[in-house]
Amino acid sequence: MTLRVLAFLLAVLPLACREAPRGLVVANGDDVSLLHPQRTASISDARVLQAMHAGLTRLDPQTLSPEPGLARRFEASEGGRRWRFELRPGLRWSDGLALQVEDVERSWRQLADPSQGSPYANWLEGATIRTTPADPRDSTDGGSLEIEFPHPQPSFAEMCAFPALAPIAGHAPPEQVGSGPFRFVSRRVRDRIVVERNPFYWDAAQVAIPAIDFLTVDSQVTALNLFLAGEVAYAPNAPELAVPALLAERGEAFQPQPQFASTFLRFQVTQPPFDRLEHRRAFVAAIDPDALAASLGRVRQPAWHLVPPESPHWEPPPVPRWRSAPPALPQPAREQRFELLYNSSELNRSVAEVLQAQWLANLDLEVALINQEWKSFLAAQRGLDYQISRSSWIGDYLDPLAFLEIFHSESGNNRTGWSDAVYDGLIEAARGESEPEARRLLLREAERRLLDQAIIAPLYHEVGLELIDPRLEGLHRNLRGYIDWGRVRWSPEEPPS
Repeated sequence: MTLRVLAFLLAVLPLACREAPRGLVVANGDDVSLLHPQRTASISDARVLQAMHAGLTRLDPQTLSPEPGLARRFEASEGGRRWRFELRPGLRWSDGLALQVEDVERSWRQLADPSQGSPYANWLEGATIRTTPADPRDSTDGGSLEIEFPHPQPSFAEMCAFPALAPIAGHAPPEQVGSGPFRFVSRRVRDRIVVERNPFYWDAAQVAIPAIDFLTVDSQVTALNLFLAGEVAYAPNAPELAVPALLAERGEAFQPQPQFASTFLRFQVTQPPFDRLEHRRAFVAAIDPDALAASLGRVRQPAWHLVPPESPHWEPPPVPRWRSAPPALPQPAREQRFELLYNSSELNRSVAEVLQAQWLANLDLEVALINQEWKSFLAAQRGLDYQISRSSWIGDYLDPLAFLEIFHSESGNNRTGWSDAVYDGLIEAARGESEPEARRLLLREAERRLLDQAIIAPLYHEVGLELIDPRLEGLHRNLRGYIDWGRVRWSPEEPPS
């Protein structure tokens, strides 16, 4: 589809005004891989999980400040090393059974258990959890929970709004029973997941949308067409080709905004060819992020670092000097086959083709492009069954550590095979440092080492290209792409007809 044809369609197709069949329809992206809050690592999964599972806190959709959720009160002491949560009385699971403070404790212990395989197990590493059950004689008492960390966790209230820390029912699979504003109805693989309003949600009276259909739509062009036809009210990513026309013709629905997210390449460092530092550096030095961003329409900001510039009070380390030197790959390495793995999407294909061209031009190497659907791609990345892999990360909380901790050797989100005692020591020292400037310096040095060792190749910092029906209220653009589905509603002035 050419830009001229797309501009014409945008001009002649008004946003349809008929209501979605089940209240709200979302073009959710890749097929959901796991409906398990503690094991997911996909933003498509997270959007559904945020509807089905509630945390002890939730975030203000505009400011991203933590607010009471399942916990009616929370407080920190000792610089965030100790946290206390007081649960609301009368909490229930989506099947009507009682949700108690002991369920939170059990869920958190399960998350921290290495045998469970959660990529977020390190969030609770070394923590001590104590609970005080609700007093059955006091109808206003929901029980309380205290957690003590071996190091400060100043962002823990924000982290508690993330699905990984949501309580999980012990009597039913998390795919079917949760505590969020919506509850599971049905799923058709590679088609849709349907959820409906949960009458047992603690804030059920404020949930205005009767049901949500999360459609599997891995093509951004298809998602755009569905949005223009009024078949979906929200699509998380518009295609780059459509950006100029959308800005000109659909400003009420399309307002790009920076996100706390980065796209980069991972190198699998346990086997040849990228077990050698000089090979990784040559491939990184051959990449021109500025030219890549220009090829994508200059919507995204070229990245020379992993941590996005939106990180509060952050100053990145210098770009490694070797990045400015002409890239060179030793002759023996040229006899090997090189592959770049990426998951299916128009954007990812475009990025892969630009990188392929840059490596050919700067290294005189033909790199094979391997395309896989999301589930296979994720399995290959987690199993280290790749050489170079396209990757992206959106910060789970607004702190540089949200990006840098994923490359700790014990992180389930590492997915490179890299283990470095110096880097691990910097991350652990930063976790234990309560003085802000000293902590920033430790994290800055950690990023410098990550980049110098060429474990990743930063490509660009993400921009939210969300398409939002202007008649929706409560669905706000923000740095994290966070959506509180329980606060989304149709405007009373312009309800769909």
